[in-house]
Amino acid sequence: MLNFFRRIRKQLADDNKPLKYMRYAIGEIVLVVIGILIALQINNWNEQRKDRITEQKILIALQEDLLVNIKRLNKDIILEQQTINQANKIIKHLDERKPYNPSLDAIFSEAIYSPDIIISASSYESLKFKGIDIIQRESLQRSIINLFDVVYTNLIAETVRLENQFWPSSVLPMIHKHFRQTDFRELKPTNYEALMEDTTYKNMVMHRTHFRQLALNWKTKALHDTEALVEMIGVELKKTQKDQIFQ
Repeated sequence: MLNFFRRIRKQLADDNKPLKYMRYAIGEIVLVVIGILIALQINNWNEQRKDRITEQKILIALQEDLLVNIKRLNKDIILEQQTINQANKIIKHLDERKPYNPSLDAIFSEAIYSPDIIISASSYESLKFKGIDIIQRESLQRSIINLFDVVYTNLIAETVRLENQFWPSSVLPMIHKHFRQTDFRELKPTNYEALMEDTTYKNMVMHRTHFRQLALNWKTKALHDTEALVEMIGVELKKTQKDQIFQ
């Protein structure tokens, strides 16, 4: 292309000998500028293409982490509901003054159980290292930041706060007072009659139920937000792949 412009420029310069060298010089400058602009455009296109490839890889990694989180949150929600159900069974059993039976040992343990909260976020850390602006769509940027920096962060912080506040001050004293502990899979009462009369223990279990309901609500919201983000990423990946086909 540059050779084509050079031939035209030389022909124009030869038509008027006095202006030959001036035209020639100006033509050279124009050709150099055109060459630089073309090179910059090609370089810019290559950089954009690299950014889109990087964006696609990060979105795929995010989607994989989010699918893992969905699986974990679903499992945790089931466990939280089971804990609430078992706690209600214990309270009902004690309030109705039903006799002890060995099957209660597992229920006593499950009534105070709390699942650990584990969130996969390595892909988000990679995104922050690369720069959030690598994601083109601003609404997707905001949704990613909100899920990881707000929803997940608050979920973990509040869950840990409640456990640290409640477990050592309320749960452990009741375990030491009323149960023969072999492991936490089963708790066998040392004196079932005394346990039935202990309103402090019943209050602890009821408070535990309240906290587990809070955790259940938080995890349910986190699950819905995670599913929504997976859907958004899926739409963006399809769009990116379609754009690559037509490039």
